[in-house]
Amino acid sequence: MKIRQIEVFLAVAETGGVRRAANRLCITQSAVAKAISQLEAELGCPLFDRSALGLRLNEAGQSLLPYAESIASNATRAAAAVAACATGRVTSLRLAITPTLPEEVLSAAVQRFRLRFPAVKLIFSSGFFSDCLPKILTDRLDLALVMAGRHQHEELTSLVEEPLCTLTQGVVAGKGHPVLAPDSDLKTLLSKAEWLTTVQDEVFLIRRLHDFGVTAPRCLTLCDYYTVDALNGTSGALSLSPLCVVDDPRLANRHLEALDPRRFPLPPLTVSFFRQKGVELSPTADYMRFSICEAFKEWCEKGHRRFVQPF
Repeated sequence: MKIRQIEVFLAVAETGGVRRAANRLCITQSAVAKAISQLEAELGCPLFDRSALGLRLNEAGQSLLPYAESIASNATRAAAAVAACATGRVTSLRLAITPTLPEEVLSAAVQRFRLRFPAVKLIFSSGFFSDCLPKILTDRLDLALVMAGRHQHEELTSLVEEPLCTLTQGVVAGKGHPVLAPDSDLKTLLSKAEWLTTVQDEVFLIRRLHDFGVTAPRCLTLCDYYTVDALNGTSGALSLSPLCVVDDPRLANRHLEALDPRRFPLPPLTVSFFRQKGVELSPTADYMRFSICEAFKEWCEKGHRRFVQPF
């Protein structure tokens, strides 16, 4: 068995198809098919069940999988160790992750990543679109998982986008706020309330309120995303936020509630992977992207998510 055959085997097993594996490995589909055929010939049996839906590991393939992962992991460790020794540098992966990603998803993704790339130094930074955009365009980030609204669509044209999920966006308030009552005079309460928002979303908020019949918010506090999170639920202020924050265990002590989104409809937010156009992902960045996708899928399967919709 050759290392390249093992890498191709793992890519096909993880993606479920020759074309997707070829795209991941940046090689031709014929090269993927040839590597799998050679590996199966060497081992003396098929490793996949083939159908119109793609390739799925059969019993023999399942038995090979843990050994293949070990071989690939050890090969990567060996290469990284030699490279670090030769250059005096530690390989690093620069990532920006949105704070809306559940902590258990990120934890599971990092654990999966570490099994294959234990020697890679991970460098995380805040995953806010306005912060990430210039870093991606100037090659200071390898991969970003960022939450963006459609009102930022023009800026997205300079990037490659791979959506992970959409988040219902709406009005968030502390429990018991008058605006949450089903029979509340919504227009009056929205006009008199204090609002929390970011500089980037100020115009969007004012336009949405104007469309609803509110000429301008009476009181407006502009701050960064971290400050919005810090102030959410600590006063009578309202904010436009992804409604999944009301289910976030990290904010459970804030007793946040969401206004019925049907009463004040807003376009959804999209959480996507972004990278610079014309720049291919490195193997480590691509595997981290895959690890996050798998961990997110497993998280979604564990229970109903009110305000999160997988893409």
